Amino acid sequence: RFGTSGVTTMSRRSNSITATAATATAKPSTLQALRNRNFAMGLGGGFLLAGLHSATGSSNDFYDYRFKSKKDPDDLASFYGGEELMELFCIFPIVGQIMMRNGRFDDTGNFITTGFPGQLKANMVFSDEVNEDTGVTDWFNKRERFRDTLFGYTCWDMVINFGFRTLEDGTRECYHYGEYFHGNL
Repeated sequence: RFGTSGVTTMSRRSNSITATAATATAKPSTLQALRNRNFAMGLGGGFLLAGLHSATGSSNDFYDYRFKSKKDPDDLASFYGGEELMELFCIFPIVGQIMMRNGRFDDTGNFITTGFPGQLKANMVFSDEVNEDTGVTDWFNKRERFRDTLFGYTCWDMVINFGFRTLEDGTRECYHYGEYFHGNL
């Protein structure tokens, strides 16, 4: 009862299954092609960013912004030396909460907090000079070094300066100056 017609039918079915499988491997589906394209674009973009970073990832004198002010020098020194500048520097309140409120000072005066990525160590040096004749601050500088590490590896390191100096006409020149930035990511 299993005549040749049954074998032929079975043979036709298996040939059609084989033909369908061959077509599927020869012509990738649209989804698979899209995945391969996205992977290639992602890989290419990663290499492009790595190349750009190696060309521009580190710099000396990376920014210098200056402006004049007629504000009281003690008010300026208080602003640059206090929390108000750091709150502006953090931009978003949640960043200020994470970085400033959750940090601690170590035994050497460095401020240790959550970095991106890893751990951020901030070192601050305050310098100023008071005019002996007038008793007014002539200049003030806050030099900060931020060094971010992850598992002992330095991800990035930068030094910035904030402050002011008194000009000959009595106005104050305020400055925000990026001394250096070295990125290793």
